Amino acid sequence: MKKTILLLVSLCTLGVNAQDFSFGADVQSRYVWRGIQFGGEDMSLQPGVEYAAGNFAVGAWAAYSLGGTNDAQEFDLYVSYALTDAISVAVTDYYFPTGASGHDYLEGDGHVYEATLSVAATDAISLLAAANIGGDEEGSTYLEASYAADQFSLFVGGVIGDDNGYYGTEGEGLINVGISLEKEIALSSSYSLPVNSSLVLNPDAGNVFLTFGFSL
Repeated sequence: MKKTILLLVSLCTLGVNAQDFSFGADVQSRYVWRGIQFGGEDMSLQPGVEYAAGNFAVGAWAAYSLGGTNDAQEFDLYVSYALTDAISVAVTDYYFPTGASGHDYLEGDGHVYEATLSVAATDAISLLAAANIGGDEEGSTYLEASYAADQFSLFVGGVIGDDNGYYGTEGEGLINVGISLEKEIALSSSYSLPVNSSLVLNPDAGNVFLTFGFSL
């Protein structure tokens, strides 16, 4: 873990230009990821920062419960590379502190490592394959197809090989089906606030969620 952090820092300090960085934050009524609700019933603040250079990008993303629940926190590091205009690969380190004492981040506790392959089949259709390759959980593979047009997108996702219960299924299951909507609300002549809403159904768990959020 310490070597991984040092490598990411080294990559970010090679030819760094402030214009290569982007950052922002989302506020969501619920943190729902791949058909699973994280953070209990609290709203979620989700900041992110990314450094991009050519086809390469490295970044950090987090989710913090605005209700102050320790078990509803997350901190992720990722590295991605665009092989072509339509195909990209990435590795993500998901870190989940647990309880009041938390995990020891530098010792590798509470981490899940995932490798992903993203393919833009057409301008509107995208495919995703994400496999857990190490850490506290491994073996599960998540597959998703999505269709995007104008201000909405449709998506359907399922999991296979989930014998360890990472996604809460018994082997495999359809866990993430829904629609997302996005628009911008003009607050002044020079600024518009991006807002979003998603209707998400998890058929395997029998859960449904309606979320709302905005981006800063």
